Amino acid sequence: MRNRMFQPQQAFLHKLLLVGSCCVLVLAAQSRKPLTIVNAALLEVEDGFAAPPDTVHLPGETLYLAFNIQGHTVDRSSRVKINYRIDALDPAGIPFVEPEIGRVDTELSEKDAKWSPRVRFSPAIPPFADSGKYRFALHVADEIGKTQVSQEVFFQVRGRNVPPSTELVVRNFDFSRQEDGDRLSQPAFRRGDVLWASFDITGYKIGDKNAISVDYGLAVLNSENKVIFEQPQPAHEQGTSFYPRRYVHAVFSLNLAGTLPGEYSILLKVRDALGNQTSESSHRFTVE
Repeated sequence: MRNRMFQPQQAFLHKLLLVGSCCVLVLAAQSRKPLTIVNAALLEVEDGFAAPPDTVHLPGETLYLAFNIQGHTVDRSSRVKINYRIDALDPAGIPFVEPEIGRVDTELSEKDAKWSPRVRFSPAIPPFADSGKYRFALHVADEIGKTQVSQEVFFQVRGRNVPPSTELVVRNFDFSRQEDGDRLSQPAFRRGDVLWASFDITGYKIGDKNAISVDYGLAVLNSENKVIFEQPQPAHEQGTSFYPRRYVHAVFSLNLAGTLPGEYSILLKVRDALGNQTSESSHRFTVE
């Protein structure tokens, strides 16, 4: 008789516990934040402060990207499982380095209540990168919570101005008195000076794995178009790269000791072995 008297009360308590559990689950679902990428930015230095958004980056520079992940799910064993991918893209959407693919798989403790995964990526801008707006495409997937999120981080690059060409050409031929010196608008030198010259080669064919094979030779002619100096061996540039190489930059020097005053010209001969094409150009200078 005693057990029968308490059966309705036990059933009521059981229902109350079920309702309470459901309320807790609903509140937990409502309070859980969605999977989010936060504080995504390029840093001034590794683990430093965020660089100003108008920062202009240069070819060859190492970039320091970092971001945190919040709203990830923790399973019953206090484990977090997150996959991420970072694509580094140029203005045309072409990857300039291999994608960064990573995974966070760790077990949390009571002290990690406020912990959030932090991802770092430090690629270098290709030395022959063009100017324009580049971007990092971030993608994060939570294995346990079955959710995904994506975000983009944009940045500006100022590269060397080498207009493209559909055929082999020489661009930006400049004279100077020092290596990496100021460009001479009037290429005039004195006897005994060292003549420095630089130029860019573009319009060559790009082969498999972005292979190139370019060489150049030069000769110095006097005012009567007679050769007074000729480079014994052509300079050669070849190889492969992950990112297509849009130009080849070349620098050479000539010692003008013993050169008589007068007008001279440099005859530059460029050859593209893969594209089976050649190009010649003449560049005048004077010795006073």
